[in-house]
Amino acid sequence: MRSADVSFERVGEDAVWVASVHGVPMSRVSRSVVDLLEAMDGETPLHVLRTRFAPSESSESFLRLVERFRASGLLEGAGRIPPGRLSYRAPLTLQVATLRAPELFRRLHRLLPSLPKRVMLIPVVMAGLGAVAALLQAADVVRVVVTPVPLAALLGTVIVLGLLTLLHETAHGLTLTGFGGTPRRAGFMIFYLAPAFFVDVTDGWRLRDRGQRVSVALAGPAVHVVAAGVALVAALALPPSELRQAVLLAGVSCVLIVLINLIPFVRFDGYIALMSALDEPNLRERTIRDASDRLVRLLFGGGRSEKRVPRWWSVPFGLASLFTPCVLVFLAVARVAKAGTAGGPVLSVLTLALEVIVAITGLTIVLRALVRVLRAGVSRVRFATVLAVMTGAVVIAGALIPVPRTVTLGFWTHDGRMSLVQAGGGRASGIPDGTRVDLMTSGILGSAVIGTGTVVHRSPTPVTVPLDALVPVSAPDVSVAAVSIGVVELSPDHPAPPGTGQARAHLGTTDLWHALWTAGVTEPLSTLMDER
Repeated sequence: MRSADVSFERVGEDAVWVASVHGVPMSRVSRSVVDLLEAMDGETPLHVLRTRFAPSESSESFLRLVERFRASGLLEGAGRIPPGRLSYRAPLTLQVATLRAPELFRRLHRLLPSLPKRVMLIPVVMAGLGAVAALLQAADVVRVVVTPVPLAALLGTVIVLGLLTLLHETAHGLTLTGFGGTPRRAGFMIFYLAPAFFVDVTDGWRLRDRGQRVSVALAGPAVHVVAAGVALVAALALPPSELRQAVLLAGVSCVLIVLINLIPFVRFDGYIALMSALDEPNLRERTIRDASDRLVRLLFGGGRSEKRVPRWWSVPFGLASLFTPCVLVFLAVARVAKAGTAGGPVLSVLTLALEVIVAITGLTIVLRALVRVLRAGVSRVRFATVLAVMTGAVVIAGALIPVPRTVTLGFWTHDGRMSLVQAGGGRASGIPDGTRVDLMTSGILGSAVIGTGTVVHRSPTPVTVPLDALVPVSAPDVSVAAVSIGVVELSPDHPAPPGTGQARAHLGTTDLWHALWTAGVTEPLSTLMDER
């Protein structure tokens, strides 16, 4: 039967209604769907409801519609509880919020002057100007990406980006408030292992106009687009200095934030905008179910089911929505593991704990998916056979796929020679003589190969090196303790190298499983053992 917490509200003059649970909009529905839900009193049989409201639909199609109601929390026993001050959303989102967001944004909106509609052209204009400015100073943009950043410039950039992120979320809330909606919650969250602010704009489904809903979703990225354009144009007028490096770094960072934020396969702003433009609530969840059904049918058999999103791209979009978060989490964990290995025993312990949490979360998701497949009524013999074959294929592929085995160190040029250095001595001290190394610049966002050389092994020796020999941050008066494990003989045609940078030593190849185990477990543990 219909949940007692469900309410319906007509939006505008069109025959469109919003179904809400505990006052939170969940879906835009038609009048016929409202009538169907109101008739679901727990006493009328489903076949009677189908005959009355959907006689042209098959029993299977009608049951899928009922299941969709349940998944949206519209039926009794669905257990859909509105998020409060502290909420968790699978797989890796934790939110801490204030529930006073509606009053906060109403007060902020009253302080703002009325803006003309042409203000929406500002992000477009600034994007064009920023692109031109970036082309005019392309060499400087590349340099700030691949070379160490002054410590003061980095700190300033981090502060500015934090403020812009806060302004980004504020823009979502103010735009929704301006259109007559109500931001329900606002606060801080950990989103796929990254810290961020957020504003809950689900009330946007009450907006009649699609363009308004899209504007709410894109108001945040527009802030970063304008900031990127302003920064890149301003950098043209600044002389070479740490301030100019900071401005360029902020501009490039804003561009990257916009590009990532517009990815439509994760619950970023690009996805919200696409969902709003298509007027397809829960687009990601529904296409994932379509993709899952297709995979189950291909692997385990079963009948053809009707798509939840009747569009040709539903299955490809669902597959991309299924795997993109996995890639983002993998990249985030890999980056954390790399930083943890160089950050001492405390960060190594935190890295291992994070990897355990991610592994348990991923295993739980896979097991739940397999249970759903079994409950779908597939042949148990075929299920066991396919699962065994897939497991064996993954194990064999991981053992056969070759992966380059490399170690990334720092280099430091002093007294006419180039030394290989690292923060700890255990892992890389076994690099043999004659190992080829690629010498690279060291930047916050990237690196560039500047030459090659070979290693001449030396016994590990404690040294003090500039900060940018180990991390992509420069500070003239800051030195850090390190260990020198050898020197580099440069290739004859190699130009004079910079004083510091990265050196990637090539140690042959290994299989994929060994590479993952080494990067995720052996290296963090070796840091702990070295500390002991």
